[in-house]
Amino acid sequence: MKAPQRGLLLDYGGVLTGPVHRSFAAFEAAIGIPSGRSFEVLVEASREPGGGLIGALERGELPLGRFDARLRQLLEADGHEIPPDGLLPGLFAAMQPAGVLWDVVRQVRAHGLPTGLLSNSWGTDAYPRDTLEEHFDVLVISGEVGLRKPEPAIYVLACERLGLPPQRCAFVDDLPRNVEVARDLGMFAVLHDGDEPAIVEALSGFLEVDLSMP
Repeated sequence: MKAPQRGLLLDYGGVLTGPVHRSFAAFEAAIGIPSGRSFEVLVEASREPGGGLIGALERGELPLGRFDARLRQLLEADGHEIPPDGLLPGLFAAMQPAGVLWDVVRQVRAHGLPTGLLSNSWGTDAYPRDTLEEHFDVLVISGEVGLRKPEPAIYVLACERLGLPPQRCAFVDDLPRNVEVARDLGMFAVLHDGDEPAIVEALSGFLEVDLSMP
């Protein structure tokens, strides 16, 4: 049997769901926090080697409950009144599976090419595991492997699990830095900027298969 010549890796949040910032903004509006402020205070608390608070969460080093409590502290110190329930479920509530790339993954697998998820996780329980396992041959989730994007090692690991070198793998992510690192490794990396027809066309060309919009 001929070995696959190309493979596809996709991010989850913002690629296989609606935009992350919209989910955050909807929750912030509901509790009276300025749009984008939750992520701003997290970034301010993560400006250190290894990604600080965010890096520790994404690598699985910081329990979700402790991260949630720390975010509450940061927002309260910023002058915001926070409801008693957990923050992260609210921030991610609107991030449901969406977009044409789910169908694209099915098409890619139908052509006999391997597919994988490469995702930075804020906790691992919210992923729709059954759906993901129906679409992907491998799941590389940061909190389960102790690595996070944009660390080069997690990209290399994902490619190895697909059984292909980076130069034979396409990758789609919604964050420019994650795309830049993938390109530096030789991957065919595409920024998910909302133009799904253009993304499908680019993947079709690299993977050398006929992909169509659903």
